[in-house]
Amino acid sequence: MYIFKGFSLSVIMLFSMVLSFCSPAVTPAPGGGGTKIIRAAGGFYHSLILTETGDVWVAGRNIEGQLGKGDNADVSNWTLVLSGASQIACGAYHSLAVKTDGSLWVVGYNLYGQLGIGNNVDTNYGVIVLSGVSQIAGGANHSMALKIDGSLWTVGYNFYGQLGKGDSADTNIWIQVLTGVSQIAGGDKHSFALLTNGILLASGRNFDGQLGKGDNADTNYWAAVLSNVSQVACGLFHSLALKTDGTLWATGYNNSGQLGKGDFISTNKWVQVLTGVSQIAAGDYFSFALKTDDSLWAAGYNGDGQLGKGDIANTNIWVQVLTGVSQIDGGGKHSFALKTDGSLWATGRNYDGQLGKGDKASTNNWVKVW
Repeated sequence: MYIFKGFSLSVIMLFSMVLSFCSPAVTPAPGGGGTKIIRAAGGFYHSLILTETGDVWVAGRNIEGQLGKGDNADVSNWTLVLSGASQIACGAYHSLAVKTDGSLWVVGYNLYGQLGIGNNVDTNYGVIVLSGVSQIAGGANHSMALKIDGSLWTVGYNFYGQLGKGDSADTNIWIQVLTGVSQIAGGDKHSFALLTNGILLASGRNFDGQLGKGDNADTNYWAAVLSNVSQVACGLFHSLALKTDGTLWATGYNNSGQLGKGDFISTNKWVQVLTGVSQIAAGDYFSFALKTDDSLWAAGYNGDGQLGKGDIANTNIWVQVLTGVSQIDGGGKHSFALKTDGSLWATGRNYDGQLGKGDKASTNNWVKVW
């Protein structure tokens, strides 16, 4: 039985029936009554948003319980499920949230143990799994948690070594794998850990060169792949790294032009593709770069309008799609942009209501959803 902070998993699961991702559904008008959004996160077909007051709202697919609202019904309107949160993240079909007290809450799909609750059973109620957490990231079917002390913990699917624990065995309990970490990111089957000294470490699947280590060999241990890095982001099979000088570097699969290097050729080496960048994000086969002037640029797959450029044509060059942006996130085939005024804008696939605009109609133009 998995034990932490003096409580057994069974006790915590009992408490979760009361203290969980499960509040009465509330549907706000766009603008949320004046409350600003500070973060958005997209899974394959679901979404989470976090307000300045610590409330977590959800929309989209919920077959696996990933919305954490105590049932498995999809919703196309933003629905309140948790309060007192400071961080949010999505895997493919699971969700994670950190509360202001540092407790980590998880919910949703759990076939590979990616929730870290000591079993492989899905849940539609939030469960507390760790304490002292400062940052979280979701891979497709694995999860990562960075603690306040800089230690990195991982859990879930590990066939390609994406947990970075030196083997290929899955685990449904959280395992410490690194120290001295400042930022984390998870892709489909690969992971990154940015050390406090700016060295970027990678682990997991590398068939498409997404680790950027100059070959296509998978690794189940952490390999140093780049230096002077300030941010990292993962798509399904490609990766982005922002250096301290504001240059954007990309590596991996490039079938849709998601690397933004002007062609459709994949690479296993990091390639510089932009300058003057302040923030990065990636969806499944597409990429975003936020420049220092708050302009948003996009590249890659756009078959569902997820780039928000008014059409469904892919692009292998970076295209400006929005201005006045402060934060970005890419989901499976949908995207979010948080503007400097606190309003939230969305674009892309909406078959499951994941854009939170009250319907299931997709869009290739940015639409205000809060």
